[in-house]
Amino acid sequence: MQLIKFSTGLIFCLFSITGLAQVDSTYTLQGKAEKPATVTLQYSIDGNTIQNKGEVKNGEIKLTGTIDTKVEASLLVSPLTKESDGSGAMATIVHLWLEPGHIRINSLDSVQKGNALFSGTPLNDESNSLAKEKQSVTGLPDKEHDEAVMAIVIKFIKAHPASLVSLTELNISLSRGIPDLQVVEPLFSGLSADVKGSPLGLEYQKKLIKWRTVDIGTIAPDFTQPDQNGKLIKLSDYKGKYILVDFWASWCHPCRDENPNLVRQYELYKGKNFTILSISLDERRQDWLKAIKEDRLPWKQVSDLKKNNQARAKYGVQSIPDNFLISPEGEIIGKSLRGENLNKKLKEVIEK
Repeated sequence: MQLIKFSTGLIFCLFSITGLAQVDSTYTLQGKAEKPATVTLQYSIDGNTIQNKGEVKNGEIKLTGTIDTKVEASLLVSPLTKESDGSGAMATIVHLWLEPGHIRINSLDSVQKGNALFSGTPLNDESNSLAKEKQSVTGLPDKEHDEAVMAIVIKFIKAHPASLVSLTELNISLSRGIPDLQVVEPLFSGLSADVKGSPLGLEYQKKLIKWRTVDIGTIAPDFTQPDQNGKLIKLSDYKGKYILVDFWASWCHPCRDENPNLVRQYELYKGKNFTILSISLDERRQDWLKAIKEDRLPWKQVSDLKKNNQARAKYGVQSIPDNFLISPEGEIIGKSLRGENLNKKLKEVIEK
């Protein structure tokens, strides 16, 4: 009998300890506000969109909920004040890390001014610290600034392998276009197992697999797309020439800004076994054709006019403009080349 009582007591103690060890999943987002507004906190979990809405009361906003993970979230602030023309003031969206704990915003009004600051939880504090370091190199010439920011981000990632901030910086700051795999792969490998196994980490692993197939030194994947007249054009039709595979769109301002340089390079090297094949990510045929005419693009243009262009998906292109320089043998010998970097590379390989 005593043994039974002892066992029952032990079981009770175990349940008690388990209860004490449970992690609080409550979050609170709180901040002052001078003007009346409605706010919507929005995030996604397993493909499901979740919203938490509230209003400014007594000069303060306070949203409370529960979350058992850490996710990037958006805060939509909709002022209730009227503009001079009688219309409602423009709503503003700002991003933050949503995780259990007490998250403070410096001021809800700061969202409209573009200087919102979230603090009080680990990921938001880490993000703030990194942002301050990036701001410290503001004012440097463009190239020096980009190199300095990259160095800051790489240092942060190495120092914070268990932080989701490191993964988002790797995904956004260091992986625009087609990244340098010799830089990003070791950084990703150095992240903690939990971070690599997160939904964002698993998605990044898929990108790495795709990027390896279009890295410098690999054979360019073939693709087929229709031109303006519906004729199917294959990349392999151009084997035997240097070809710049250029991804662009009529709505992409940096792409349109780069087009005059592409025209100059095309005219310079078109008689030297070189051409360009442009793939538009447009969905509206009329916009695509109008941009070709306005920018006076004389080389072959193709597009399937689909939201997720098949050639883009095959090459893992994340943002445009982007391009791949391919040798007469079909090998990728350059990627993400613009401006002087493109001009130097073309001169190097074609005039050798």
